[in-house]
Amino acid sequence: MAKFKVALVEINFETKPDLFSPKGIDRGTELLLSTLPKYNYTTALDWGCGWGAIALWLAKHNPSSKISAVDSDIAAVKAAQQNAKLNNLYNIHISASHGFEEIPSGHKFDLICSNPPTHRGREVVDNMIKDSFDYLPKGGTLLVVIESRIKPWVSRQMKEVFGNAKIVKRAPKNVVLMATK
Repeated sequence: MAKFKVALVEINFETKPDLFSPKGIDRGTELLLSTLPKYNYTTALDWGCGWGAIALWLAKHNPSSKISAVDSDIAAVKAAQQNAKLNNLYNIHISASHGFEEIPSGHKFDLICSNPPTHRGREVVDNMIKDSFDYLPKGGTLLVVIESRIKPWVSRQMKEVFGNAKIVKRAPKNVVLMATK
């Protein structure tokens, strides 16, 4: 078992060699998590959750919230579910879903967070941004962390869909972008 701590929230976790960031929290996810304390949410979604770092953090930071997490990789979903149990988090629902397919239409989240799988191609990220719009209420927030080098096209896509995009935080190799509905 390993641990990570961001903004006073400590998470225990186990992961597998074939999952993203198998040795622990990556710098991009850590940057995203460091921005989250200033956001209020009662419902949140971790899109493309991997072994669950973002979802676990959201659930532990706000125990009265309802957190959902989805990933298309069954091994990642199982690891995230095990990590939720490891942290005694019961305000979190983790499921296998290709994008938003398994999330009921009409369901709304105050906050959608993602460290999207940019290695899977532009279309995956573009679709996540487009689909997120329908799952946010007015005033809802989409936060994504990406490599700085691809910020221009992700920012353009967010502006096209949401009408806005802004940098919330940056580091040498990553940037957190926000769009509000």
